[in-house]
Amino acid sequence: MKASISSQIASWVDMGLSFVLFSVVNLTMYDGFFAKAIGAATGGVINCCINYKWTFRPEGCSKRYVAIKYAMVWVGSLLLNSFGTAFVTGSVSELPLLEEWNISKDAVFFVAQLAVSLAVSICWNFMLQRYFVFRNVDLRNGVKKVTSKIKHHNGE
Repeated sequence: MKASISSQIASWVDMGLSFVLFSVVNLTMYDGFFAKAIGAATGGVINCCINYKWTFRPEGCSKRYVAIKYAMVWVGSLLLNSFGTAFVTGSVSELPLLEEWNISKDAVFFVAQLAVSLAVSICWNFMLQRYFVFRNVDLRNGVKKVTSKIKHHNGE
């Protein structure tokens, strides 16, 4: 429940700022990529702070490692949200049916970012935050184990 509330707060900031930048400020280049990236960055910082202090309250995890792991997950989220929103906006806004129904590019952008954001939030952000970011995961040993298994698999 707490993760949902945190996600909703961050998402509303993200989508609200993105929409204002796209529609009011007219930051529409690359089908809204930059508007979405700025909104996602702002929402990401808010989400990390709320999750650290209230949602997951990780014990035994240093703020530094949480920040590093969150940044890794957040970069993936930023790319998925920004490119996903731009792709859907660019693909859908060219459909002749939308022009016939007089649906604006602003509306297409809003629906695209909502759909992409929901998918990324559930399938990427929540899962990685719950099982990786806010857990005491030793990155160094994890990388060593993976590289060791790869070397063993390759016969080295």
